[in-house]
Amino acid sequence: MLEKLNPREKRVLVICLTACGAMLLYFLGIEPLSRDWADVHRRLTEAREKVSLLKLDPKSAQTQRQKKLLEIVPVLEMPRPSDQQGPLFQEAFTNQLKKVGLMSKRMQLTRGRALRLDTAAPVVLNVASQGSGTYEQILNLLADLPHNPYCGGVQKLSIKPDAKERQNLDWEITVFSYASQ
Repeated sequence: MLEKLNPREKRVLVICLTACGAMLLYFLGIEPLSRDWADVHRRLTEAREKVSLLKLDPKSAQTQRQKKLLEIVPVLEMPRPSDQQGPLFQEAFTNQLKKVGLMSKRMQLTRGRALRLDTAAPVVLNVASQGSGTYEQILNLLADLPHNPYCGGVQKLSIKPDAKERQNLDWEITVFSYASQ
């Protein structure tokens, strides 16, 4: 069939095949590589920026601001199975109570239901505690709760003045955590 074509038609055919080959080479080879290269370059730039933040001068104002931000950000741990997470959560909460000077009269750890029906859903663990203390101690406890790596939040807090001493308050608090099943 190629023998029947005249030289001009053969040249047009070669030019068309070369153009098609160049397009295939570009769209199947060069363009994906350049797209990947741009992504790698972007990630490398982000990593260099993170490294530059780590190499800050400890005396600079930016480093001091960074330290303050890291202090106020809550520290969280990944949920563990409820039989491990419960005692850890209760112990950390008890240590926080002791730290602010509150004594608990009663403390109870309860395992709630799963958030969804599937087996991978987290389970809610509640620690209910009650006792007496001053208003300042209760505020200090609430301020210290974000530093508990197992605490998810406060579910319930009630404060009543003591019948005998108006300075003391009777408090009842329920804090919760998430655990895996």
